[in-house]
Amino acid sequence: SSGSNAPLEGVQALFIYPLNALIRSQKERLVAWLAAHGGQQRFALYNGDMKDEFPARSGTAFPASEVPDRKSLRQSPPPLLITNTTMLELMLVRPQDRPILDKSSGKLRWIVIDEAHSYTGSQAAELTLLLKRTLQAFNVKPEDVRFIATSATIGDPVGHVEALTG
Repeated sequence: SSGSNAPLEGVQALFIYPLNALIRSQKERLVAWLAAHGGQQRFALYNGDMKDEFPARSGTAFPASEVPDRKSLRQSPPPLLITNTTMLELMLVRPQDRPILDKSSGKLRWIVIDEAHSYTGSQAAELTLLLKRTLQAFNVKPEDVRFIATSATIGDPVGHVEALTG
């Protein structure tokens, strides 16, 4: 309900980063940006470093906006899921990750591909197939999802424009 203070549940935006270091570098900015939302807007950094479960008494502090572990991610998937192609692939096939997909069914609206220029040749083909399977798994149509390609290292814009249009 619109008047509720309950956090939103279900993945609405999927961010795909090629490297875990790039994922970690965005965490501080994301936490600062989401702080204004009082815990309603949450995110998860779903990579190989994410623990299965953090006991409440573990002493590890997480911001209110961050989903701390895989158990929490599966119980209540956040609107923002930041991951890499390997973990996305695993999420699509692992039975224990099925709750993420079920609770996000029909909700995915954004897919952001960071360092998009790095996907060429067979890597680009693999990513395309992975994205098709992702749309199916999240139960959304391609026309209902906005795809965003980002890159901080494009380099010579004229040369790239010519390469893309030539």
